[in-house]
Amino acid sequence: MKTKLRPIYIILCGIIVVLILSLVLSQSQKEQFQSGTVLHEAHQLNFPDSVKLRIGKGSVKGLTYSPDGAILAVATSTGIWLYDTNNYQVQKTVLSGGSSGIMNAAFSPDGHLLIAGSREGVIYLWDTTTFRLKQFFVGHEGGITNLLFSYDGKTIVSTDMFGVSLWDVSTGTHKNKNRGHVPIWFSVWFNNDEGLLASGEFNNDNRVRVSDLTTREVKMELGGHTKSIRSLSFSPDGKLLASGSLDTTIRLWKIQEGKHKRTLKGHTESINKMVFSHDSKFLVSAGRDDTVRIWHVNSGKLKKTLKAHSADVEHIALSPDGKTLASWGDDHMLHIWDVRTGKLKRTITGHIAPISCVSFRSDSKMVAFGASKEIHLWDIEKGLHKQTLLGHKGSVDCLAFNPSDNTLASGGVDETIRLWDTDTGNSKKTIEGHVSDKDTYSDIRSLSYSPDGKTLASSSNDMTIRLWDARSGSHQKTIKEDTDSVRSIAFSPDGKTVASGGVSDGSYSVVRLWDVTNGEQKITLTDFTSGVSAVAFSPNGNILASGDNDSVKLWDVNTGALLRVLGSNILRLRSLSFSPDGKILACGSWDKKIRLWDVATGEERNTLTGHSSAISGISFSSDGKTLASTSSDGTVLLWDMESIINRTDLVK
Repeated sequence: MKTKLRPIYIILCGIIVVLILSLVLSQSQKEQFQSGTVLHEAHQLNFPDSVKLRIGKGSVKGLTYSPDGAILAVATSTGIWLYDTNNYQVQKTVLSGGSSGIMNAAFSPDGHLLIAGSREGVIYLWDTTTFRLKQFFVGHEGGITNLLFSYDGKTIVSTDMFGVSLWDVSTGTHKNKNRGHVPIWFSVWFNNDEGLLASGEFNNDNRVRVSDLTTREVKMELGGHTKSIRSLSFSPDGKLLASGSLDTTIRLWKIQEGKHKRTLKGHTESINKMVFSHDSKFLVSAGRDDTVRIWHVNSGKLKKTLKAHSADVEHIALSPDGKTLASWGDDHMLHIWDVRTGKLKRTITGHIAPISCVSFRSDSKMVAFGASKEIHLWDIEKGLHKQTLLGHKGSVDCLAFNPSDNTLASGGVDETIRLWDTDTGNSKKTIEGHVSDKDTYSDIRSLSYSPDGKTLASSSNDMTIRLWDARSGSHQKTIKEDTDSVRSIAFSPDGKTVASGGVSDGSYSVVRLWDVTNGEQKITLTDFTSGVSAVAFSPNGNILASGDNDSVKLWDVNTGALLRVLGSNILRLRSLSFSPDGKILACGSWDKKIRLWDVATGEERNTLTGHSSAISGISFSSDGKTLASTSSDGTVLLWDMESIINRTDLVK
C-alpha cells in the first residue's frame, strides 16, 4: 500500500511546494493589487515615496495594438504604457508588473484581456475594462520570451528559454508544459488545439526548423538562407512563414507543403523583426538598415519603404485594420505611420535607452545623463528636459561637470572626450589621445575634474590615465597603469592626488593613488578578489571608498590602511558617491538596489529600490538634497535625501 501511494504523496508534495512558492513570490504583488495601486497615474509609475522626479518612461521591449485598434500597448522596463490611438496620448493607467519590468504583451482576441510577461518569469493578466489585475501565472524559470492567446482566447501560450507552456485562462493552471531549449530567434503559431514553433539558431546551418509546439517533434527543415536567421513570423492563418536573415533577404515558406514561395529583397542589412497584416496579405519588416518595409505577399513586390529612424528598427506593430504602423528603433523614437501614404503621423518620445551615467552641475540646478549616443540635460527646478547633446558616435559611458563653470565633459566608446557648453548646448572641443591597438579599444571609462576646474583626468582601456588642460584641451601628462582597464578615477578634494581602480586578467585588481604633479605612484591598495569598478574620495579627503563585485572598502588615504569593509556579496557594484557632508556613502549595484551607508559606523542605514534593472550610476547634488540614480531600465530617479534622512530608520 505504501509503495502504491508514494507517487501520489510525491505529486501532492510537489503541488504544495509550488503553491507555497507562488504565494511567497506574489504576496507583495497581491497586497499592491488589492490596495488598488495597480492603477497608476502616468507620472507616478513605480514611484517610491522618497522619489521626487522620474525621468524617462523605460526602454521599449515590445509593441501591440488592441483588436479594436483603440490602444497601443508599449511593453517597457517600467511597465506597460497605454496610448490612446486617437491622439497617442498616454492614458491615465500605466500597468506595472513585478520589479523587473515587462518583456512583452498581448491582447486577447476580443480585447477584454491583456497579458504581459516579466523578466521574473511571471505572467500578469488584466481586465481591460477596469485595468484591474485578474490573476497571474507562476511557473517559468526565466524571463518570458514570447506570449500570445489562442484564437478562441481560452489558452495562453508562453515561452522562456527553457521550454513552452500552455495555460488555461479561466483557471490560471498549466494545460501543458514542454521542456526543451527555445532558441533566441523563433516564432509561435497557435490555433486552439494545433501549434507550431519555428526556430533558427544563431550561427547554425542557416536553416529554419518547424516543430510541433507541444511535442517539439521536428516537422520540417527549411534551407536557403546563406547566413544566420535573425527573425521569424507566422501569418495569422498559419499558411505562411517568413524568415529574415543576416543575408538581408526575407524568405516566404508554404507551411503545409514545406516549400519555398518567394524571396523578398530590398533591405541592405539584416532583418530584425517581421509581422503579417491580420488578413495575411501584407508583410512588414524592420531592419538594421534603419528602415521599415511593407511587402505585398502574393506578388512579392515592395509596397512602401518607411524612413525616419536613424538607427536599427527593433520593434513593429500593425493596427488590426492595417492602416497604422508603430515602429521603435535604437534611436529611441516611437514612430506612428500612415500605412497607405507611408507618411509619418506622429513621434512619441520619452522611452529612452538604457542609461549609463549621471552627473550634477555644481549649482544643483541641472542633471546630465548619458543614454546610448545621446546626452540629455534636465532642469531640476522646473522638472523639464532642456536639450539633447549629439556628437558621440558610440555610447556615452561617463560624464563630469566642471565645478568652476557650466562645462560638461563626456566620454565613451568612440574613444573621444567632448566638452560641452550646457547653457547653449554647443560642443566646445573634442579631445583625442587615448590610443587603441590591435587587441584593445580605448573606450573612455571615467572622467574627473580637479576641484579648481583647471584639469580634467580621463581613464581608458588603453591602461593609461591622462591629464588635460580643462580649457584648451591640451595634453598635460600620461600616467601608465599595468592593469588591463582603468575603470574609475577620482581627484582628491585638494587636487593633489588621483585615485584609480581597475582590473587585470579579468580578476586581479588594484587601487592606486597618484601624485598629480609628478605622476608618481604614492600608495597601492590591494586585497581585492574582483575588478574594482568605482572609487570616490570623502569630502575631507581622508577616506577613499572602492567598490568591486563583492563589497565596498574604506581606506585611510594617508596610510593606505583598510579601515572597514561595508557589506558582503553585493552583486557587482557599479557606482559610489559621498554625500557633501561626508556622512553617507551611496552605492549602486547590479541587483537594482542603492545602499546608503553610515561612514562613521559602517552600518547600512537604508536600501532604496525603485529601478527595474541594474544601477549604472549615482551622484549627489552639491547641496546634498538630491541623489540621482540611473539604470539600464531607461530611467533616472531623483531621490529626496532630506525626507530619507529624516526617516526614523535613519535616525540613530
